[in-house]
Amino acid sequence: MATLTRYLQLALLLGLAGLLPAAPAWAEGSLGLAEVLEAVRGAPQLLNEMNAERRKKDLKLGDVVCSAARHGNQWTFLGGGRAAPYECPFGDRSVKIEADRTYFDINGKKLGRLGQASDKTLFTKAKSFRESNIRWTWTP
Repeated sequence: MATLTRYLQLALLLGLAGLLPAAPAWAEGSLGLAEVLEAVRGAPQLLNEMNAERRKKDLKLGDVVCSAARHGNQWTFLGGGRAAPYECPFGDRSVKIEADRTYFDINGKKLGRLGQASDKTLFTKAKSFRESNIRWTWTP
């Protein structure tokens, strides 16, 4: 049954592929707070602020479900993967996190960023990415 569900999801994605724009498509997807904390581990001040907010609201890691951008299906290896911007709600407050993204090929060779390298190169060769220049805003 799980295999059938996966095939149906894939068929749906492929059926909608012709409707997507040629530019990098981003959809929103959810992920746990632990994954976001791992993604922003290079920003210790942000980690401290998020953990303080979580403790203040008496929330466990599993209580916070964040949203993130999702790589579209035009990405050969990264399709469906989550990336910044992230948004995490902590009760009546939320944090929006943005970052610059650099892509790498299967051998770890730097391909560049969107707008620096051709879309075709990034979409077909990017196997991983690294986020840097992490910045965030709290609301309200």
